[in-house]
Amino acid sequence: MKRLLAFYLILSSFAVFGQSRPNVVFILTDDQGYGDLGVTGNPHISTPNIDKLANENITLDHFLVNAVCAPTRASLLTGRYNLATGVNWVTRRKEVMNADEVTLAELFKSNNYKTGLFGKWHNGSTYPHNPVGQGFETFFGFCAGHWNNYFDTELENEKGEFVKTEGYITDVLTDHAIDFIKENKDENFFCFVPYNAPHAPFQVGDEYYEKYEKMGLDERTAAVYGMCENIDDNVGRLIATLKEEGLWDNTIFIYSSDNGPNGERYNAQMKGKKATVHEGGVRVPMFIKAPNYHVTKVEELTAHIDIFPTLAELCDIEVPDSIQLHGKSILPLLDGKNKQWEDRVIYTHNQPWKFEETPAAAVRSEQYRLVMSKENDTTLYDMNVDPSQLHDLSASNAEVVNKMTSDYHRWFMDITNGGKEPAAERIQIGHKEAPKTVLTAVDGNTKNKVRYEGKGWSNEWAKNFKNKKGVIQWDVKIVEDGEYNFDMLYSCSEEYIGFNIMIEVGEKVITKKMSKPFETKQLVSPDREARTEVHEFTWGTMQMGKLFLKKGKYKVKVRVNNEINPSNNFRLKELVVNSTQQS
Repeated sequence: MKRLLAFYLILSSFAVFGQSRPNVVFILTDDQGYGDLGVTGNPHISTPNIDKLANENITLDHFLVNAVCAPTRASLLTGRYNLATGVNWVTRRKEVMNADEVTLAELFKSNNYKTGLFGKWHNGSTYPHNPVGQGFETFFGFCAGHWNNYFDTELENEKGEFVKTEGYITDVLTDHAIDFIKENKDENFFCFVPYNAPHAPFQVGDEYYEKYEKMGLDERTAAVYGMCENIDDNVGRLIATLKEEGLWDNTIFIYSSDNGPNGERYNAQMKGKKATVHEGGVRVPMFIKAPNYHVTKVEELTAHIDIFPTLAELCDIEVPDSIQLHGKSILPLLDGKNKQWEDRVIYTHNQPWKFEETPAAAVRSEQYRLVMSKENDTTLYDMNVDPSQLHDLSASNAEVVNKMTSDYHRWFMDITNGGKEPAAERIQIGHKEAPKTVLTAVDGNTKNKVRYEGKGWSNEWAKNFKNKKGVIQWDVKIVEDGEYNFDMLYSCSEEYIGFNIMIEVGEKVITKKMSKPFETKQLVSPDREARTEVHEFTWGTMQMGKLFLKKGKYKVKVRVNNEINPSNNFRLKELVVNSTQQS
């Protein structure tokens, strides 16, 4: 699909060369609920810049996304329901978007836009599934589902290099976005700023936190509101930059979030929060400033899948028929010229750990929300008269329930090609565009008692290597014949060294003796509330050796021999594979 798109858009770009198209700045926050803004009625929070943006421009007041992070991001970037893009959850490679999906970045890049992403990606960490492989020429941020520390952290650039930063992460990301805008002010640009705040861990400076702590709010809420106020300050910085550079009038500026709030707090009397399919879990703020459009409040249902076609139309970019979009342009709702907007339904599917388990799902029409829980409990609400979902109408509206349930199952079977779980594409190794590939522990699969520190969330490690039966393995695809160098990030106390570690790639094996201990240390974590995710640690690096590999599909396995002490504390964080030469 991408090859056809590239050819099509190269031709179309010649046709419009020289025309003045708008720039695009798209801000997406992480776990900020509908109610985490002053403009949506929050009595505590201070967000004057975002409030002003909303009050002076377009508000999509019933804008729906997914219940969790990665699925929403895939839909926003492609205009397609996440299950069709390969994404069905948030970790263990269930968050990876298919490389062949056409993203907004690729659409804009093929039409002479400069493209940059500054923040959290969360749709694949290795090329071509990472930001660079999906159309972003400039990247500064991280690819995981969350980051461990928000002060003076290391972030990745488009070359795959990790760079030590100074300051608070939202401020740093904004600095880089501003630099990108200034560097490309004479060209069209698409600047995507997916901040990771206010996602956990709950870290923010005293000047933000103490203000809300003094209001008597609990630690998490005080931290979240402080993080949101910091976001607001940075939104103000971005807007000021665009105005100072003379770019504001010709820039589309978007502000939204990826799902409902990550905790119990004010959410405009809606039921639900993050990871639920109730209104409060999937209805988020969406404000759009667009050239030649004025203050409008849209009450009709709109969704993440509509952003791709809407931006394409606003920027006069034709989307070829080869891209099977699920959303539609919302411009008829904005210009008032065509109010013949057909009633529609929006589907939500929130996947459990295992695909075969019963999911939480919902169907939202202009009038009703049907909720199907993981416990197979189905409820129905009239959202026009009961927006807080206080009264279940399912018993007295069996016909509506049956139709909406049938519609959902029909949609699900269609979007999953007959109910098949989206299969994560293999990790690709050996691209000239990305000579280094990192195989993180959570991107692998553990077997025979080897397990993760937790459930397999971002940034965790593998442990519990008891004997040679225990293994962690990754499904990979070598794209070029060549020599590949393997390094391992690990920790192991001196009392447990002396065993052998084996890396197996097909029938080839590297064997290395664990002779160098590394005592890991936990880095300082200025959390406002005790975290549930793992802390950040230091790791040692062991050079494992080289293998010549032919193109093809392999399983990369790591195991130990039986000489290991079963009580060991050996931990494996990741393998780093570098292509040293290719033929």
